[in-house]
Amino acid sequence: MQQSYNLFESLGNASKVWLYLAERKMSDQEVRFTLENLSGFNATWSAHGKKLNSNTTVLFNHIIVLAVDETLEVASGCSIDSSVHAIKKIGSALNIDFFNRMNVLVWNESDFMLVPFSQIRKNKGINYLNPLVSTLGELRENWIIQS
Repeated sequence: MQQSYNLFESLGNASKVWLYLAERKMSDQEVRFTLENLSGFNATWSAHGKKLNSNTTVLFNHIIVLAVDETLEVASGCSIDSSVHAIKKIGSALNIDFFNRMNVLVWNESDFMLVPFSQIRKNKGINYLNPLVSTLGELRENWIIQS
């Protein structure tokens, strides 16, 4: 499993993160498409005319991670809306829903699977990725939860 603490080494722990869980595993080609589109988005992402220091990646072919260092410039409502629009545009092109918040990503030794969040409480001992992290520090240190 990829270690999340190595993500975005140039961004501090206070950086804001958004996670977008794909409704299915993306192919490697879809991940490349996503990263190319998000790279272009990051190059122009701004708030009130000021460039945002941001980065993105795709983890486990399932989760888009978008991070922005808000110690330099805060992502405004309009800039956040533009990021949501960018994710929706990618989702539309790939026919993937990134906005179903009812599932979590669970893993065992060999693979990942999507499980309804309601099932987590019923099944003890499941390792899952916390979809509620909001900072890069949380993502680096407290992302993996065992129920």
